[in-house]
This record gives sequence, C-alpha cells and structure tokens, in this order.
Amino acid sequence: MSNVRRGYIYLACLASLEAVAWAAIGLLRNLLAPSKYTSLEETALLIAVIIVGLPIFLVHWLWAQRLARHDPEEREAVLRRLYLYGAMATFLGPFLANIFDLLTVVLNWAFRLPLSGYSYAGLSWGGAIAHGVAAMAVLALLWAYHWRILRQDERVVPDTEGRATVRRLYVYGFSAAGLLLTATAAIALLRWLMFQIGGGMVINRQADLIREVSRLVVGLPLWLIFWRIAQRRFASPDEEERASVLRKVYLYLVVFLSVLATVITLTVVLADGLGRLMGTAQAGSGDIREALSILIGAGLVWAYHAYVLRRDAVLAGEPATAAWVRHLYHYLVAAIGLGTLLIRALAGVTFVRGLPDEAAWFTALIVVGLPVWLLPWRRVQLAATAPGPSGYEESRSVIRKIYLYFYLFVATMTILGSGVYLVARLVGLVLGVGQSGNLLADLGQAIAYSLMAVGIWLYHGSILRADGRRERAAQAERLAALRVVVLPAGDEGMDRALSEALGRELPGLDLQALDTQDAGATALLAGADLIVGPYLVLASGDNVARAVAASPAPKLLFPTPAEGWHWVGMGEMKAQEAIRQTVRAVKQFAAGGAIKPKRGLGAGAILAIVVGGLLLLGGPGLSLIGLLAGNLF
Repeated sequence: MSNVRRGYIYLACLASLEAVAWAAIGLLRNLLAPSKYTSLEETALLIAVIIVGLPIFLVHWLWAQRLARHDPEEREAVLRRLYLYGAMATFLGPFLANIFDLLTVVLNWAFRLPLSGYSYAGLSWGGAIAHGVAAMAVLALLWAYHWRILRQDERVVPDTEGRATVRRLYVYGFSAAGLLLTATAAIALLRWLMFQIGGGMVINRQADLIREVSRLVVGLPLWLIFWRIAQRRFASPDEEERASVLRKVYLYLVVFLSVLATVITLTVVLADGLGRLMGTAQAGSGDIREALSILIGAGLVWAYHAYVLRRDAVLAGEPATAAWVRHLYHYLVAAIGLGTLLIRALAGVTFVRGLPDEAAWFTALIVVGLPVWLLPWRRVQLAATAPGPSGYEESRSVIRKIYLYFYLFVATMTILGSGVYLVARLVGLVLGVGQSGNLLADLGQAIAYSLMAVGIWLYHGSILRADGRRERAAQAERLAALRVVVLPAGDEGMDRALSEALGRELPGLDLQALDTQDAGATALLAGADLIVGPYLVLASGDNVARAVAASPAPKLLFPTPAEGWHWVGMGEMKAQEAIRQTVRAVKQFAAGGAIKPKRGLGAGAILAIVVGGLLLLGGPGLSLIGLLAGNLF
C-alpha cells in the first residue's frame, strides 16, 4: 500500500508542478513581451492554473517531505528518486530546447535574417529573446530546487540498487540526447564545409546553417557533461556501477546505430558507383560528399565507443566479464554484417528494378556486409571452439544462442516469404491468371532468396548442433568426475524420487546414497565433491550431522516440512518442488555456474518479454508483408 500512496503523491506533485511551471512561464512571457495575439482570456487562464495548481502541489509535496523526514523507508523509496529525476528531466529538456531557440534567435539577429517561427508570431527581436529567457529562468529555478533535494537525500541514503538505476537512466538518457544532437549537427556542418569545395552547397540558406551551429552548441556540452558524469562513476570503486546493465545497453546501442549507419552508407555509395559503371540511371547516394560526411561522423562515433567498450573490459577486472563485453560487441557487429547480406532478400523486388541494378546492389551488399560479418564471427568462433573452460563457456553463452536463433528465425521467414511467392505465381500460372513482369526472372529471384536463406539456416543450425555436442561432452566429463552424496530425507519415497530424478537428468553422475548406519559414512562424506540433502539433518546434532559439517565439500540443502520449523521468506515447499529445485541446483553446480533458484516472472520481466517479442516479430513480419504486398499486388 505504501507504493500506491507514494505513486499517488508523486504523480500529483509532478502533474500539478508542470501545470504551474508552464503557466508561470506563459504569464511571465506575457508580462515581459506581450505579442499582439496575447488575450485577456489567456492571461486569466494562466493565473487560474497557478492559483489552483500551486496549493495542490504544495499540499502533496509537503506531505511527501513530512513522510521522508519521519520515515527512513520513504526517503529510500525508488519512487521518490523516480519523481526527483523525472522532474529534473522534464525541466532540463525544455531548458535546452529554449537555449537552442534563443541561440537561433540571437544568430538570426546578428546575421540580419528575418525572425520566423510560429512561437514568435507578433514579437520583436527583444520579445523573442525575452520569451526564451523567461522560460529558462523558471525551468532553471525548479531544476535547481529538485537537484538540492536530491543531494540532501543522497547524503542520507546512498545511491544503490533501484535508486542508482533511476540515476543512470537520467544520466545516460541525456548523454544519448547530447550525442545525437552533436553527431547530427557535426555531420550537417561537415557536409556544408565539403560542399564549399566545388560548389553545390547542400545547406543553401544561412538559417539552416545557424540551426546546425545552435544544435552543436547545445548538444556538445550536454553530451560532455553527462558522459563525464557517467565516466567518473564508472571509474569509481563502486562495483555495482561497473556492472551496470544500463551502461552496456547505452554503449551497445550507440555502437549498433553507428555501425549500421556506416554499413548502409557504404552499401549505397558502392551500389551507386557500380550502377553508374554499368550505365544505369539509378539514383543512389548522389554526391559522394554527402555520404563521406556521414561516414566520417558515424565512423568517429563508432571508433570512440568501441574504444570505450574495450577499456571497460579492461577496467572491469573480472576476466569473464571482460570477455562477455568483448564478445557481445563482436556478435553485435557480426549481426549487422550478416543482416546486410539479407537486406536485399527481405526488401523484395520493390527495392530496385532491372538486372543491372540488381547486380549492383547484390555486389555492394556482399562487398560491404561479408567482411563486417566474417571478421568478428571468426573471432567468436575461435573463442567458442577453444579447448578448456573458456571455450565451453563461450559456446553456451546466452548472447551466442540469441544470435544463432535470431538468424535461424530470419532465414525461416525469408524461406516462408519466398516460398509463398513462388507457389502463388505457379498457382496463378496454372489458373491462367495474367501476371505482370518477367515470370522466369521473378521466379529465379525468389529461388535465389530461398537458397540463400536455406544456406544460412543450415550453417547456423550446424553451429548450434556442434555447440550442443561440445556441451554434452564437457558435461559428461564433469559428471563422471563429480561424486555426489545424497543424505536421507527421512521419507523413503522422497529419497527414491530424488535419486531417480538426479540419475535421469544427469546421466553419468557418480551418485551415492548415504546409509547412516554404515561405518564408512564419515569417510564417504569426507571424500564427496558435493553433498545434497535436507537441512534438518544438520539440526539433529548426531555423528552424521557433525560429519556433514566437517566435510570440505559444498552442501546443497533443501527445506523439508517439520513441526515447529518455518522458513523465512519461503512458503511451504512440497516434496516435488524441493526435488525439482535440487536437481536444478546440482545442474548449475556441475556446470560451474552460480546456484540460483528458479522464480516466476515478475511484471517487469513479462512486460520486457512482450515488448521484445513485438520488436523482434515486428521487423521481419513487416518485411514479409512488404514482400508479399510488393510482389502479389
């Protein structure tokens, strides 16, 4: 119920404060620089919003502050941090937009350009500047107030766990915004500089140039400030910060987009050049200077963030983590390269027309995509097939499985689309339906797509089967060397069921049931590699309990129901559930991984799966629909 109350309080605070803030900005603008369109009705409405909204905000905010002063749990709440960072974001975003507008206005005035824009209708130059200053003053004061409250909270409650996640969302979100503004402005300005050599200027108006300069002036400091904060946090001794998933998501997303922009631009430039050599009239990249500006901008972003990824791998300190970061980067680039090879198949014949154009595009996609896929894929394959534990861990990594199964899915969808098109054309031919285009050429193209997809499906399927064989062989080798001693649970049925489940799920395991009456029980426990049994055995205090406690072997203990015994944080565990969890834990131990219980999916995980599924299915699904629509209609 506390979270429900917090949600209500902070949502009411944010909604009422936003309304009051923008009403105050509008009223201040009307007082400083009223335009000819300012009306008394508008002024009355703004005053009414402040009169009604400000008390609502104050009541809820004072309520929240009183709770935070008297209850430490309230100050520690993630929802409180979410409100503070969310409010700061809603103030900082418009503040930056107003800086951009103010810079644009000042530069337009300096270069004697006309004042344009719907928001400046009926205003003089001074009025336009006053509009920006009024908004910036109000937004800056509100941001500074919430920043001060946040600093006070952080001195009492450390920024850890969920609170740190909210802070990272704020930092990396604005870092990404600054990087995007900087990259787009830099590319546009670089293109303008290139077109000063040889004529043909792309940014053909001073107003366009001024907007790009303003965007760079806003974006570059924004990125530098927030990226420096992120880098300083990462360089701190905080291990949680170094293991942050959000940092990895940010870096991988930047790498993905920059590599994608580079590969697409190279493909278009090469296809256009080949098309011109073949004498086609295809419109590709146009002037090479346009593409060159994109290549330089995206390439610099790619190179820098790839360097940061490698540096993170070194500073992470843990070899497994460093390898995971490095291999994920390789899989990401390999996925883009192989995706480039498949773009033409997924695009269908609506992408370009004519044999020379087809040849140009296929050649460009192969020349650009094949090296981008082959080089990182060779590295990860060498890592996955290396002898020893490192190769085994790489071959069974989740990243590798996602990559392989994703392209199995893409190949399957390509085969589905091409197969449907082939059958539809053939059935139409049998039924005597008139069909446009060159039938043999269209069928040959669909067959080529299918053959390419079949080849990709067979290759990735063979990789998965080879990984499976290595995993089974390594598991059998480990199981043969693992001696597991099972303690009696006091229930013959459960003892028998547990031994049968372990033998069935882990064939080859050296499994021995302990007989407490056997004189060699103590020696058996001392020589075990793993001891499995109920916790109540240790509570008995007999010779077996002392031998179990003295054994250097790791212990996997599960709760069994007993009168007067209650397990904190756990409901009643039935025998079948205890057996299932125990078998899972033994598997994890045998695989050398951390022992983690299997829990049900939370609401956040379910939401992430739904969103991820929609994104995964949306791209290929839309491509398939486009293929069918373009070819059948």
